[in-house]
Amino acid sequence: MAVTSSLVSTVLNDIEGVREMLADLCAQTRFPDEFVVVDGGSKDGSYEHLQSEAARLPFKLRVLQEQGCNVSRGRNLAIDAAANEVILTTDFGCRLDPGWVEGLMRPFEADPTVEIVTGSWRIRPEDVHTPAQWAEWALNGGKMEMVATPTCLASTRSLAYRKHVWAEFDHYPEDLTLAGDDAIFSLWMVAAGKKVAAAPDAWCYWHRFEKLRSFLREARRNFRGAGEAIFFLNYGIRTGALFALESISAVVLIAALLGLPFGLPPLWAGGALVMFALFWAKRFAKWAGAIGYLRSVGKGCFWAMVPRFELGVRYQGVLGYWQGFLHGRNHCRACREKMLALKVPRW
Repeated sequence: MAVTSSLVSTVLNDIEGVREMLADLCAQTRFPDEFVVVDGGSKDGSYEHLQSEAARLPFKLRVLQEQGCNVSRGRNLAIDAAANEVILTTDFGCRLDPGWVEGLMRPFEADPTVEIVTGSWRIRPEDVHTPAQWAEWALNGGKMEMVATPTCLASTRSLAYRKHVWAEFDHYPEDLTLAGDDAIFSLWMVAAGKKVAAAPDAWCYWHRFEKLRSFLREARRNFRGAGEAIFFLNYGIRTGALFALESISAVVLIAALLGLPFGLPPLWAGGALVMFALFWAKRFAKWAGAIGYLRSVGKGCFWAMVPRFELGVRYQGVLGYWQGFLHGRNHCRACREKMLALKVPRW
């Protein structure tokens, strides 16, 4: 039995992503019945380009705009306007395999009781070019992907669910500042005991940033969302504590070495060195592994980006987490109450 679908997404100042997304959708083996896009107030022509292309597409395109809306608000507006039973979600800036829509829709038609279908995503080696991209790639062992399973932490870049699921969850959490809503939604889906199927052959290709500063901003806003909702506490506490201890050990070692010419006992410097080695050995080993990988693929010239990337992302992630944790006490109560009501694991 055929099931109708509405693809939804949000966009802000991504004209190139708009062009690529429309091209990928036109190449699908099965088109969505409609594509609903909410623009957050683009100034680069994204909104106008979507409007101008609507009449030429082989599927219905509906473009809405709300100046200044955050991602959660945009998703909710798009889903509320969607006319069909199944909601497909992805992000501009990603590329879609030609079988992506068909792969996500197949489980719904094979089993009418399926409520959610998770899709797969990966970063393709041919899309890794800049020093920051190579550093991320190497730190992840030369492979970044998630092959869909029914229990994976799904991402909105490759996901589908029946519209009633969204309604039962009372929509995406709009009280989050900017990010983290997709991870929360996935946690809600698992905690609520919905019937989830996987479409491992429904591939979305995730494009990453070119510059280090963009990765740092992403880490800060993503973990801010986690802190606002209070999940991934293990990251906020364990990673934050380890980062603090590493920083203290480095400061103590530097102070001890600088004090040697002024009569500081060498034993103090030795103790500081031991403490430094204890806290930094695992970090250095991780960097060495990543740098070794870069050399093995002829990208050894980017070695200096590895420690900058790893330290910067961790620092921004921890900072964002605790900023969000404090901010959420007064501004994200609805989301936190939903997490408690569904008994979502905080760790």
